[in-house]
Amino acid sequence: MGVSFYKFRQEELPVVGELLLQMFLRDQSAFENFSPEYKGEFFTIVEHQIKKVRDLTQAPTLRAEIKKMTADLYSCADEIIPKLDLIAAYAKRASESLTIKVNDFGVTQAKKEIRKRNIEGVCTKMKIVEQNIANNFDALQARGYTLNLGRELNEITQKTYELNLIQEEKIREKKQLVAYNKTEFILLWHFLKDLSETGKLLMKGEKQKYDGYKLSHIIKQVRKPKANVEEIINEKSNQDVVPEQV
Repeated sequence: MGVSFYKFRQEELPVVGELLLQMFLRDQSAFENFSPEYKGEFFTIVEHQIKKVRDLTQAPTLRAEIKKMTADLYSCADEIIPKLDLIAAYAKRASESLTIKVNDFGVTQAKKEIRKRNIEGVCTKMKIVEQNIANNFDALQARGYTLNLGRELNEITQKTYELNLIQEEKIREKKQLVAYNKTEFILLWHFLKDLSETGKLLMKGEKQKYDGYKLSHIIKQVRKPKANVEEIINEKSNQDVVPEQV
């Protein structure tokens, strides 16, 4: 099962972290008396993790890049269709001289893969078309086919193939980034969850402070318009508090 960040969105975790660290500083003596784990570099370690998560390159950036690449890729693939229509026309005119049936020339199959956005399938079918052109060059040329058309078809197909490789690499990069980011988010979340649970344990006798450490209370404050950490820390004790869910 994946780690659940309570009801927080990932981008909210650094704000939650800053809030909990401020409360930790306020109540630091209580934490340190409870356990030596909260002494020494604990604050600096958590602060560094908050900054690391805040500064991470976010997957949405790569998603936007991939979206643009995909649009360029499909646009390039679509440019193949008019060239294939010309090939089909020449093949039909030369049908009696071809070594294969017109329906087996590969044009229809290649166009189908383009419309399906199956770029690997497009590249495979185009190899068949190109081979059939080579095998029937004289017959096609006699009906109007030119070397220039063949070069244009080859160039567009090659460009489509290369764009597909670039897109696949960017998708792999996104997956790696998501995996890395997830590790960093999870590490931060463990710190935050520990601060929340320990804070509630230590502040049971002080309702306002106890409520401040509750995740259900924190999420309500974090999502307030223009809320900041200092305002939340100094909040009045008569604030309504949403019951904690376990």
